[in-house]
Amino acid sequence: MIRDWQRDDVESVARYANNRKIWINLRDTFAYLYTMANAEAFLSIVMQDDPKTVFAIATHSEAIGSIGLMVGKDVHRFTAELGYWLAEPFWGKLIGYYD
Repeated sequence: MIRDWQRDDVESVARYANNRKIWINLRDTFAYLYTMANAEAFLSIVMQDDPKTVFAIATHSEAIGSIGLMVGKDVHRFTAELGYWLAEPFWGKLIGYYD
C-alpha cells in the first residue's frame, strides 16, 4: 500500500535503505551507507512537505520503500520526475495490505 510517512518508520527506512543495490539506482543525494541519522533527516523533511509528494510503500506492519514526485522548477515547472525504491526482500513479489 501507499501511505503517508510516520515517525516510527525510521528503523525500517534505515534498515532497508542501507543497501548498495538500491543506492546505485538512485540520485546522488541518496546516501550510502544509509544510517539512522539519514532516515531521521529524511522523515523530518518529507513529513513537513506541503503538498506531500513523497509517500511510504508499506506492508501492514512496516515501511518497505518510498515513492514520490520531484516537481520541476522554472522552465520545467509543468513537469515532475517519479522515483521510487523498494526493499530488496520484496523485489519480484506481490505486495498487499495484508503482507
